Amino acid sequence: MLCRRCGKNNALVEDGLCARCSDEAFGSLTAPPGAGADRAEPLAPLPPPVPSAPYDPRARWALLRSPNGLATLAMALLGLVLVVDLGAVGVGIAEYRALSDLVGGGWAGFDDGKFGRLDDAYRFLGVAQTGALVVTAIGFILWFLRVRDNAEIFAPQGQSKARPWAVFGFFVPVVAFWFPRRIALDTWHASADGLELSRKRARSGVIELWWFLWILNQVFGRFAGRQYDKAESLTEIESATAWVIAGDVLDIVSAAAAIWFVRSLTRLQNRKVTAGGVPATVIA
Repeated sequence: MLCRRCGKNNALVEDGLCARCSDEAFGSLTAPPGAGADRAEPLAPLPPPVPSAPYDPRARWALLRSPNGLATLAMALLGLVLVVDLGAVGVGIAEYRALSDLVGGGWAGFDDGKFGRLDDAYRFLGVAQTGALVVTAIGFILWFLRVRDNAEIFAPQGQSKARPWAVFGFFVPVVAFWFPRRIALDTWHASADGLELSRKRARSGVIELWWFLWILNQVFGRFAGRQYDKAESLTEIESATAWVIAGDVLDIVSAAAAIWFVRSLTRLQNRKVTAGGVPATVIA
């Protein structure tokens, strides 16, 4: 897919810009404070700070920056999660079939070496899933913080949660169930054009799907993990393995929804910048 501006290089996201055009588009609207006389000067004072989201014009994050590179990183890492999960599902199904044969009394064809290799592979993939989740969480949150910072430029008065919550909102107990969703909605609406803002309910469906699957995945994954850890008999292990496989499938669907969310929100911010939708009063 080609860049919607130059039409020559590959776009980083759907209906977006290539790396060069993205940097030029976002960089042309904001310049670091004190960078020199050749930089654009503020056309008007920045909006006053709001209590829930302090706006510091001296802060580096107060500059409009392209989210495309971080979006590509986040989607690539989510793709890694998909690949590891698919491997876990394949090995899990093979192990489940072997366990089902044993539960059904099929000990005659039991291959202890093969079963041991399956079990080792399953445990290794479990560790790989944890590692992929940690790395992906870092990449996703970096992107999430970038688009939230841009939303602060687009609509300083439209952010209901302070900037640090874009990071800590995923980890603080209780508030983690709704703060990231609220920040995502604020960012989406600040990045959308007038037509999309008039269709908030329909246009926020991407966020609602992503967030519902994320919460469901976290709850179900913990349940499946506990079932597997406490299983002792062959029947219990067979049942627990089925739960874990279902959790891996849900994780795949959740990661796919997250990729859709990243692509959609990044595309909105690209369209807003290239369409000249950034108010002159926030150009620094």
